[in-house]
Amino acid sequence: MRKIIKWTALLLFAILAFLIFRTLLQSGFFKAINSHEKEPLSVIKGMVGAEDITIDRTIKKALVSADDRRSHREGKDVKGAIYLLDYLADPPVFTDLTADFPQTDFHPHGISLYHDWSDSTKWLFVVNHRDKGHFIEIFRFTDSTLIHQESISNPAICSPNDVAGIGKRKFYFTNDHDKGGGIERWKDYLLIGTGQVGFFDGENVEIFDSGLGYSNGVNLSKDGEIIYTACTTDRKLIAYDRATHRRMGELDCQTGLDNIELDENGNLWIGCHPKMLAFANHAKNAESRSPSQVLKIEPDLDDFSKSKITEVYLNDGNPLSGSSAATVDGGLLLLGTVFDDGVGLGKW
Repeated sequence: MRKIIKWTALLLFAILAFLIFRTLLQSGFFKAINSHEKEPLSVIKGMVGAEDITIDRTIKKALVSADDRRSHREGKDVKGAIYLLDYLADPPVFTDLTADFPQTDFHPHGISLYHDWSDSTKWLFVVNHRDKGHFIEIFRFTDSTLIHQESISNPAICSPNDVAGIGKRKFYFTNDHDKGGGIERWKDYLLIGTGQVGFFDGENVEIFDSGLGYSNGVNLSKDGEIIYTACTTDRKLIAYDRATHRRMGELDCQTGLDNIELDENGNLWIGCHPKMLAFANHAKNAESRSPSQVLKIEPDLDDFSKSKITEVYLNDGNPLSGSSAATVDGGLLLLGTVFDDGVGLGKW
């Protein structure tokens, strides 16, 4: 009996050691951070928690989704905002487009700007984590104002992280988990995927992929025929055929992927968390810094797994920590983070 107990204990210890090592390896714990940048980032202060950024290239300005998440967690009465950022102004200036939006519990997350070229209208989709549930807010964007149109909720949109609009009220979305609760966070550490990708067709929701490791950013290819989804803890980018919602391929990126933006050539730009456990610590404590990383991905549609990955930017957590979004206009780079104050502006 003693031998059985001994060997059982050793087996359990070995399993536990393996799980811990696997988590540390997958999280980037052992990764060396060799900072590099074309020039030091300047930080445009005043937008706390600028988690997602998208550029409207028709007016050369950016829309920024920001929320002071730490203050909200502490029970403070704070409201998030969608800012219009003129990054080409000297100095850059920004305006709160939702200052008069009547929701006091407005907490925006992922955003997507959809252009309807048939009537030249623009529509902003916003993931909104309200006190009473999760919503996708739809605004009409007039280049200088946001006009709220609708709040969409559905039981299947249970933990939305990002959204990609494809019509006036049609969109793709990710659930980073298939339900709430603390047990889901432990599954993240155990690398048990519970994330989902779904589609709202204007009436109904279809979840077409699940079991993903923290499904995060979602976006469409330049021609609109491919859906891209970033999986943070899986460290991979998945491509789907939009016509069938079937997987076309996966790309191992060796880092924690967050939001996805496209440049004018259809290349993907992703803000990343190269050390995910450091980011988890940063989420709890602002003084604990987490490296910021930007990847540029040039998709290979013949063999998606061979798409070209270029690390454009990497820092040690300063001046901005916990990068979640990266987008470019020409040679300019905009960098957003989950918790820090400000948007990074530099060259790539």
